[in-house]
Amino acid sequence: MVRRALIDPIFDTTRQVRPTLRIAVLVAMLAACGPAHLRRTAEVTSPIGTAQAAGPANQATADTAKLPPMVLGVQTHFSQGWPSSTLGLAQQVGAPMLRDSLPWAETEKVRGSYSLNTPAAQALAAACASGQRLLLTAVPANPLYDGGQWVSSAAGNAAFAAYLAALADRFGTCFAAIEVGNEINGNGALVYPAGTDRAAAYVATLKAVRARLGGRVAILGGSTNMIGTGFLRTLFAAGMLDTVDGVVVHPYRMRAEGLDVELTQLNAAMDAAGKHVPIWASEFSLDSRDQSLAAGELVKQTTMLAAAGAAQASWYALIDQRWFPNMGLYAGNAPKAQASAFRLMQQLLARGRPQRLDLGDPLLFVYRFGADTTVVWGAPRALTVQGGQVRDATGSAAPALRVSESPLVITGTTAIRFGTSTWIADTLMGWGTPQWRYGVRLKADTSYRLPLFDDQFTSYFGDRWYRPLRINNSSAAPGGTGAAPLRAVWRRVASVRESLDIGGCFAKAAAGDGVDLTLTAGGKELWRGVLTGQLQLPPLSADLAPGDALELVAGPNQTAGGDSFRLRLVLFQRGAGEVVACPD
Repeated sequence: MVRRALIDPIFDTTRQVRPTLRIAVLVAMLAACGPAHLRRTAEVTSPIGTAQAAGPANQATADTAKLPPMVLGVQTHFSQGWPSSTLGLAQQVGAPMLRDSLPWAETEKVRGSYSLNTPAAQALAAACASGQRLLLTAVPANPLYDGGQWVSSAAGNAAFAAYLAALADRFGTCFAAIEVGNEINGNGALVYPAGTDRAAAYVATLKAVRARLGGRVAILGGSTNMIGTGFLRTLFAAGMLDTVDGVVVHPYRMRAEGLDVELTQLNAAMDAAGKHVPIWASEFSLDSRDQSLAAGELVKQTTMLAAAGAAQASWYALIDQRWFPNMGLYAGNAPKAQASAFRLMQQLLARGRPQRLDLGDPLLFVYRFGADTTVVWGAPRALTVQGGQVRDATGSAAPALRVSESPLVITGTTAIRFGTSTWIADTLMGWGTPQWRYGVRLKADTSYRLPLFDDQFTSYFGDRWYRPLRINNSSAAPGGTGAAPLRAVWRRVASVRESLDIGGCFAKAAAGDGVDLTLTAGGKELWRGVLTGQLQLPPLSADLAPGDALELVAGPNQTAGGDSFRLRLVLFQRGAGEVVACPD
């Protein structure tokens, strides 16, 4: 059943709405849920030195600037048999914190007796002796208690708390935080007896730990694979925020853009629950053989996490592993580009919390660390820098002085000017901004707006009534069936007269009968196709009057199933169109 309350005059094409009203509603509605940094404060061509910090009226931005610098650590696996010599690599990159574990079931094999002098424990103690701190994960399950399931009895919770107290005794003030559970929104976690209120049982365990440890070590809860705000809301409702010192997420993603939107959503969920605690991103990384891309994403994602107020983040992992051969800072003992980026970010984070500077273009990402250090990336454009030093993500001298999607680090000056980009809009870098509006189309002439929806693993534009339809920053899926399709809609309304070139690329796995795609401008069809593998848009152009909409619509074709796909659509100034690469 369609919920009529979702009807949006922007999308209901059966209504006649004045173009100026459409635009006003579009801006107002997205501004209400979008990040505050999109407020315009200066022209794109203004020097950064005179631009205001993003969202100057936003108290959260001001509060974030007062926070201590974010701690950037790294994941190690001494508990999985890594040699102690690996510790030297963590010290080479200047990691101030290691994330590892000493599993309960291996530490306590006899009730009340703990093995805390194993090779793994000795390696972690050596890290402490070198001045590093520890973030340890602990799954509350041990065959000695509650039948090996996650502890839920008073005795089981007390035993788990006692084990953590033994860890605190072993490592003292070096023990910075305990992460209770690991990616608990996935399969195999929160394993309780049938009929147990899992959220309540998990929070009861946290309370037992709090009662035993007091303030000796920070207690972290949640631990979701990706930013599982929808899942975390159930824990917030069960009282988790009153029991923990931080909430954990693992914001894995291929591209940084949109990370700020999701973190804003998570912070809003905590505020709605009545209490705000710091976010710990205890795992993040990029699984790519392209070291340059991974190094750039390390810089971009670390910057965005720090700007959003995250207390700590851990790159996964220190070295490449058999099952994760691309994600390390090192391949064996050989440093990768990611290691250089990691060292560079230690220098930048020491300058304090970055703030995004608003130069009036959502496709321009500019973050200021301290008084004279700037990280910048975005849609291509000219860049002029007077004085100072311009480096790439690895800390090397930048080969070209031009803004691109690879970040630049500018130090020692604020005399920076940007040209105007020929990119008008982008579904990736503009995701979740007022550039785009998202909807679901049930019939040929009627569409309904989609909110930013918090699901179990990540937030996306969608609704629980329309699953599996979703719109992420670089991927999407339609819903429904061939006979009753739920079509995903990307909509952009022109505020002035525009002459555009349009480029795009779409890709999906070989499953199902494909996704039907349609592109329209001003209500007229420009292109139609069926996506079954990889598809590059042919050269397309459009002229839009003020109030005209450009729409991309994706449906399930004749049969539903296997319809998830990747996409990127870019709108260029006329004459500047170029081939758009498919997102990874």
